[in-house]
Amino acid sequence: MAIELKTILELDDIKAIKPNLDALRIISRATAEKIEAIPFDINKKEIYVLTTNNYPNLLKILEDKLISKWYKVKYFYTEEKSFFYAFKWYDYLKQLEEKSRKEEEEFKKARWQKAIQLIKKLYEEKQKYTEWQFIIDLIRLSYQAGASDLHFQPEEIGVVMRLRKDWILKTILTFSHSEFKKYLLKLKYLSWVRMNVDWLPQDWRFDFEVEDINGDKKKIDVRVSFMPGLRWESVVMRFLDSSKGIMSFTQIWFLDDSLDILQKNLKKTYWMILVTWPTGSWKTTTLYSMLSWLNDPWKKIITLEDPVEYELPGIQQSQINEKKWYTYEEWLKAILRQDPDIIMVWEIRTKETAEIAINAALTWHLVLSTLHTNSAIEAISRLLNMGIKSYLLGPSLNLIIWQRLVRKLHSCYSLKEANYSEKQEIEDFIKKYNDTHSKKLNFDWKIPIPTWCEECGYEGYQWRIAIVETLDINDDIKNMISQQKSISEIYWVARQYGFITMKEDGYIKVLKRLTTLDEVRRVI
Repeated sequence: MAIELKTILELDDIKAIKPNLDALRIISRATAEKIEAIPFDINKKEIYVLTTNNYPNLLKILEDKLISKWYKVKYFYTEEKSFFYAFKWYDYLKQLEEKSRKEEEEFKKARWQKAIQLIKKLYEEKQKYTEWQFIIDLIRLSYQAGASDLHFQPEEIGVVMRLRKDWILKTILTFSHSEFKKYLLKLKYLSWVRMNVDWLPQDWRFDFEVEDINGDKKKIDVRVSFMPGLRWESVVMRFLDSSKGIMSFTQIWFLDDSLDILQKNLKKTYWMILVTWPTGSWKTTTLYSMLSWLNDPWKKIITLEDPVEYELPGIQQSQINEKKWYTYEEWLKAILRQDPDIIMVWEIRTKETAEIAINAALTWHLVLSTLHTNSAIEAISRLLNMGIKSYLLGPSLNLIIWQRLVRKLHSCYSLKEANYSEKQEIEDFIKKYNDTHSKKLNFDWKIPIPTWCEECGYEGYQWRIAIVETLDINDDIKNMISQQKSISEIYWVARQYGFITMKEDGYIKVLKRLTTLDEVRRVI
């Protein structure tokens, strides 16, 4: 800097100075005015101080304090008129701090589409932020945008950032490979995984704080997965908000018949309830809702989870550890010695796990578990194909639930007259439904369609609801399974008892103006 060549500064010299804001923050404006000294730049550990030298004793006290903090002080002298011109630096600092405070408040309060806009703004102005501050703000805003997952997916053009919002992936922006590398290292450090490993999958978790709309702070847990690709690693983060608590069945949108069937079977003291699912269909949410509904001091409930996502008071929760040979099978062999009333097995993956769970269900335990299938009724054939004996499977089953998620209509929706094919589609379902159910459905030939407003981010939808199949395994169906009847035969008997498919549950939610026919078709 030119000022290093002289220690007496004129007004024009001062006007040419661009002050270091970190240096200005070292002493307050009031103190600077009192002793007529302003620290305005830092060069390594040397601090530059502009002064009139009108108060040498006070200046010596300031110097001693700076030296105690390992600063070397270099003075620049000027007349009072020029010195008080330099006080505009404090005005500039105050303006910047006020602007920064407003931006911080804006970041904290932003939700939905506004948060996505701020993500793009953050990226455009990323040079203003440290790498650490940038990545933390990016993660926080992604959660505030309503995302359940944040993806960084490497492609030829760069690393694409996507948000999964209401189960739809949306591209937000693209990093170059070189600039994302430094953020990747920050993410690995944050997630407590090995930073020098890029050839093996790694996963762990961390948490961050966010303010809700009332200004109250809450902790958001993040599960992070790093996956090596052909050239670069991809990163996926899932947000878990434990402060929301456990959702009720009606909040998941179990309605009418499906709710009655679920609660009826949860009141039984033994046999098995299965939740079948594709990834990301609120399987965890439904299972925790069941555990919460069942939880009381008179029952001992033990779970084996992979991983434990929410801690439930009053329930004995355990997590598998394959590396230490703590597997589903080993755990289930020991669990009965713990005298449980209710057992929750996170997932049936092998024949051995299925056999142990079924034997537990047949020995006066209520067993909850999950299975990958493409419908409720296909869970039966899936277990039989795994090698489970039909004479054991039939008596052990209580209820099979299959669920998926559709986007929920925002309140700004409108209605339209259904066209001929839509009328035919819904009326055919209503006729079948009304033939087997005492509570009748009506159709006014109008169906909801999304419209757009600022509150829903001009998307027409906000949040998600479950559409479900609840296959009640009554005595007739138990006998048919034991007798190895075909799945199609079991299906038609279930229909006679009022079983409705997931698509038909979707129709009911269209009639209740909760979602759209297009959403149901998209998911089914």
